[in-house]
Amino acid sequence: MKFILILFVLLFNLSIKTDTQKYKLPQNEELKLNAKSHILMDFDSGEILYSHNEEEKLYPASMTKMMGMLLVLEAIDENRLNWNDIVEGSETSSSMGGTQIFLAPNEKMSVDDLFKAVAINSANDAIVALGEKVSGNIDSFIDLMNKKAKELNMVNTNFKNATGFDNEEHYTTAKDMAILARNLLKHGEDVLRYTRMKEAYIRKDTANPFWLVSTNKLLGNYEGLDGLKTGFTNKAGYNLTATAYRKGVRLISVIMCAKTIKERSQDTVTLLNYGFSKVKAIEIFDQDTSLATFTFKNALTKDTKLYPKEKINPVFPINVKAEDLDYKIVITKSSAPLKANDVVGYLVISYNDITRNYDVVIKEDVLTKGYFDYFFEYLKDMMC
Repeated sequence: MKFILILFVLLFNLSIKTDTQKYKLPQNEELKLNAKSHILMDFDSGEILYSHNEEEKLYPASMTKMMGMLLVLEAIDENRLNWNDIVEGSETSSSMGGTQIFLAPNEKMSVDDLFKAVAINSANDAIVALGEKVSGNIDSFIDLMNKKAKELNMVNTNFKNATGFDNEEHYTTAKDMAILARNLLKHGEDVLRYTRMKEAYIRKDTANPFWLVSTNKLLGNYEGLDGLKTGFTNKAGYNLTATAYRKGVRLISVIMCAKTIKERSQDTVTLLNYGFSKVKAIEIFDQDTSLATFTFKNALTKDTKLYPKEKINPVFPINVKAEDLDYKIVITKSSAPLKANDVVGYLVISYNDITRNYDVVIKEDVLTKGYFDYFFEYLKDMMC
């Protein structure tokens, strides 16, 4: 397999993966769906496989809680929070109403149990308690939610609360929810181990155990489905952001403003079936595959090996084969010194006008030549 090496001088920050580009599928038939707005996205690339009214502003209901879940996971990643940390219920969290675990003021519960209550049972008091733990108070947490939405380019989203209660200034779109879900799913098992649960207990070893039952009725009833978040209010209708994984392909679907739970589930199944019939993952490289070698400017050593940062199984239309793909490596950092695991460029895998970009790293330090190295090189050249 041959690679084209390209030296690219960075003048601006380079964004490797774009979030929402339209796939150009061989056949893009009209699907018979009932919900007011819907979208189907490939997790790997962020490309939209199918959509309708995906940018119409609607009420998200409890799908709002995906943003809170994402912020909790980021706080854990940054060591500002731990799964075993204890959270104390407040007057604010206990006053939420709606779906709840009846968290009392001053009651103590772990981050793990509260997150479980949000992911499985969509508990309003649990997400508010977590928000207060992350940001100090719920208003600051809502500010953080909106800041994160802007960072993710969720351009048609505004949050006024952490629960999803209806408010004229609390809105989103199917497209923005898909972007949010994709970023949430980048946390992998940290979120999926909760969202795939059909039921669980909290307060299990107390006098008041609480049985959590998932609001996602497709769990266990659709192959590969392992999340993600439901939502319902009278104004919002029945919403569902779902995700399913089959044979290396993970899809994200969003249904908004369906009239019934049955309609919401049927539309989700239709979208996911469509996606799995149209795309596939192609196994190409693992993390230990040496893609090429490159000699960095001012480097002490020559021919440093380049590797993919992660396993590469790109998703392409169902008719595409590995031998149909074109490859090139773009070098964005061309000079020493460099450290092991530094991203030095990206691999572009393309088929016609469909492209996939993946980070390329080195696995060893690349040191800079010293004065003596240049001096010995000079002597060597003089002797030749």
